This record gives sequence, structure tokens and C-alpha cells, in this order.
Amino acid sequence: MGETAVVVRVPEAEPAVGRHRRAHTPSGADGMPAHVTVIVPFADGTVLDAGMVRDLRETLVGCTPFRFGIRRLARFAGPPTVLYGAPEPAAPFVCLTERLHDRFGFPPYGGRHTTVTPHLTIATRLADAELDRIEADVEP
Repeated sequence: MGETAVVVRVPEAEPAVGRHRRAHTPSGADGMPAHVTVIVPFADGTVLDAGMVRDLRETLVGCTPFRFGIRRLARFAGPPTVLYGAPEPAAPFVCLTERLHDRFGFPPYGGRHTTVTPHLTIATRLADAELDRIEADVEP
């Protein structure tokens, strides 16, 4: 099965970013819709079972629902450079990530980054000029 992730789907963003995600992100090319990642990688798909899914639900059921918006675009410098939408407020996403890390022990981003920065990836692995073009298209 492979790597899994816990995400918050953002269907409202799909009209603005969907075609760019499908063309310029690995997960979008694989059919993953617009989302803010809570934790990746989560469990390897070969060990993800009904008990772990139940534990995941129980861990998240106590979280207070929250509203958020994506009103600002930003970039991770990379490599690779990543154009993303920044959810506001970000704190509830960080809280979810920390809760899952505490419960399951999977480090966010596989431990590659020390800071959790919630984001909705729009495009990656492109030259700055191409990211500028996509940003101008998505920003409105």
C-alpha cells in the first residue's frame, strides 16, 4: 500500500488550485484533492489497520471544530521551491499535528523539518517564473 497521511480536505479551494495541483504536485497527479496536511507520513499502509484507524478517530474526536480561510499565498524556499496557500488560523492545524505525533509517534514531515507550517500545496518543483504565473492565476 505505501505511505499514508492525515489531511483536512479543502474542497472550496479546488476550483482555484485543482488544475495546478494535478499538474505540479505528486499527490495532485495521484488524484489527491486540495488539502492541508496534518501529518505525513502517517503509518505505512501495510501496518494501518482497523485498530489504528479507530485510535486515530478517538484521538481526533475531542478536537474542537474550527473555521479557517486561505487568504494568503507563500513559498517555501526549498529545494524544491513550493507555492502554497497559508491557512489562517494556523494554530488548530499545529495542534492536530502535535496531538497525532504525541499519540502515534510519527514525526511531522518524517522529521525533515523542525517547524510545523500548515499549508495547502499548490505547485512545486518549478522555476520561479512559472510559480509567479501560477500565483497570479490563483491569488484572486
